[in-house]
Amino acid sequence: ILLTGDLTIKKTDKSGVITATYTYRLSNPDYNTTLNRVVIYETVRETLPNGQITETTTLSRQPTEVITINGTTYRLIDGHFSRSVLTDPKPGINYHAGEFGDRKVYSVGTVALNNPNTITVDMSGRLYAYDQYWSSTQTQKINVLIEADLMGEEGRTKWGGQAEITVSSASRNKFQYSENEPYHISFDGGYVKSSWDESTLFYTARLPEFTNDGKPTDVLKTYSNIQSLNSPVVTERLMVPDLKHIAGFWDEEPISILYGLEVIPGFGTDFQIGKNVTRAEFVTMLMNALKDIPEDPNVRTALVNRRPQRNNTPEISPFNDVDIDHPYYESIKKAYQKGITRGSGAGRFSPNSYVTKAEAIVMIVSGLGLENLAPYPYTSTPFADNDLIPVYARNAAYVASILGIVRPDETGRFNPHTTLTHEYTAKLLYDLISYMGDDLIKDYRDRIMEF
Repeated sequence: ILLTGDLTIKKTDKSGVITATYTYRLSNPDYNTTLNRVVIYETVRETLPNGQITETTTLSRQPTEVITINGTTYRLIDGHFSRSVLTDPKPGINYHAGEFGDRKVYSVGTVALNNPNTITVDMSGRLYAYDQYWSSTQTQKINVLIEADLMGEEGRTKWGGQAEITVSSASRNKFQYSENEPYHISFDGGYVKSSWDESTLFYTARLPEFTNDGKPTDVLKTYSNIQSLNSPVVTERLMVPDLKHIAGFWDEEPISILYGLEVIPGFGTDFQIGKNVTRAEFVTMLMNALKDIPEDPNVRTALVNRRPQRNNTPEISPFNDVDIDHPYYESIKKAYQKGITRGSGAGRFSPNSYVTKAEAIVMIVSGLGLENLAPYPYTSTPFADNDLIPVYARNAAYVASILGIVRPDETGRFNPHTTLTHEYTAKLLYDLISYMGDDLIKDYRDRIMEF
């Protein structure tokens, strides 16, 4: 039975303790079915010495739940829930993995202290998730055990069943070119960003076959189904840059999209094919691509009134060759604080030096936080010039290759010391955004659900 209706979520964060209230009002008139449920969870966070975060979730109080199906009432009389999630925050992505267990006991029919009719549902499972700007996904694999203990006219009846459920939700973005139909218009056609949420549920259940009068038999039947739900699409027009001077260029589309997304600063007129990119320029564009992770819109943080304190400590740059009034100082400082770059050595960043491919790939993989995908301590890359790749960049080159962010040239080489041009930097950052927006979903949802 598929139920529809309203789910209201309210969350408050007070001193690191999150209280979340979920209120369900669901129904299906065709099956004369309703569900009313209120659950309040309490989540306690703890930051570990290595920067990872544990979240332990339990019930704040006993939930209330009443299900009515064709006049029969199922009322929750006992409930237990626990979940433990480990979060590994990285510069551009937060990664999550956890386990949970849930037990519910329902009384069937008449509400009485000595009601002998109960149905017990035990659930356990694992979840995998990530959060970042370009997409987010959570996938849960759930095992369900059902035990019924019912008293009928012919005595006590017991039956059981089980189910495996995989449910996944994702937030996605897509970019599509929209051509203008009028000729007399001040700007060319531009790109439109579409954003939406999608959820998918797949289940396989094995339950007894019942007779016409509702008695269980020894025959187990297998049921399976898949359900999908998408939110309305929200569209956003991107800025139309002035790129007439590169019309028809092989990299024109990603360049235009990156300008529209404000990953590449400016309006397009200063984009030069073949021009090298400095380290300061690259870090600025990379930080624009690794946008801040959105906050949960359902969480309301409780504010504590404190008397504001003056901070008279002067700003000190993390690098002795980057002044605090440098045009790219904020991006460089942010990249340093997030651990994406440690500079070029001896306390310097070398902002005006041209960025090499090896340096760029190291910063990209550090931004993703996926250095551990390379074998420890060092690996051999699939590139023909593996031995020419600096040791500090070899693991990053390996990771970027298996992620599809970087590929060998026509001779199979990586070319680690090549300085990046404007057009290659644009392709590199566009491929990074495509990986974060599309390929991660394939790993966290499609592969687990075996789509």
